[in-house]
Amino acid sequence: MTAPAWPLTAFKLLFLPLLLPQNATASVADTCTFPDSPISSTFLQAISDLSDYVLRDYPVDVPANLQVDEQCWALWHLALAKQTLERLKLVAGSKLQVPLEAVYTEVNFVSQCINQSFPSCLRFRKANISHLLLDVSSHLAALQTLITHQSFQPCQQYRCQPEPSTVSTLPSSGSLGALGNTLRPPKPSHFHLLALGVLPILLLLILVAAWRWKQRKRQSRPPGSPKSPTPQGPPDSVPQDMQVMVL
Repeated sequence: MTAPAWPLTAFKLLFLPLLLPQNATASVADTCTFPDSPISSTFLQAISDLSDYVLRDYPVDVPANLQVDEQCWALWHLALAKQTLERLKLVAGSKLQVPLEAVYTEVNFVSQCINQSFPSCLRFRKANISHLLLDVSSHLAALQTLITHQSFQPCQQYRCQPEPSTVSTLPSSGSLGALGNTLRPPKPSHFHLLALGVLPILLLLILVAAWRWKQRKRQSRPPGSPKSPTPQGPPDSVPQDMQVMVL
């Protein structure tokens, strides 16, 4: 007698919910893996067509302090360029919509991997849109041969360059940590302080020694000896009685 097949089927159905979360987790983990290249072979033409329509000096925001990462650098820049293109689509005229959409489609694949929320550390600077399109072209070309050979899961979050240790803003009052990082004028060295204190004393000793030497010389002169003659000046100089004897 053959056993019915339904118990085995029911047994499989009981374990089916246990398998679904694992598959869902695997699909989430694979969002930054691209088995088939999402970059078309005509992206250069799409960028060239858009360049013909836009003002080359139109200002846009580009990242200024993304961390230099060999694996994530191009993907991060494309994700930020995608958001810039989204904003341009809102203000562009009807003629620009088609070429904008073509370039937007080329970079849209990054949204399945990169978290679109900006970290608080991310800074931007102004650049011409022509520079932005050149960057998009170079980053797509760099990824075209690599994107199917590696997982970009470590690139899901933007990372910024480390902040410099010196802070340009003034430290807050009472903040010992900030105050400790501010630059102070250099303290005078002990040698300079000692030289400033000794110099007046040294000059005083020299003057006293010179005065005592003159006193000894005057005392050692025999009594009644004539004093040193006073040098005569020229005829039209100061009179004799107004000249001062120099000891």
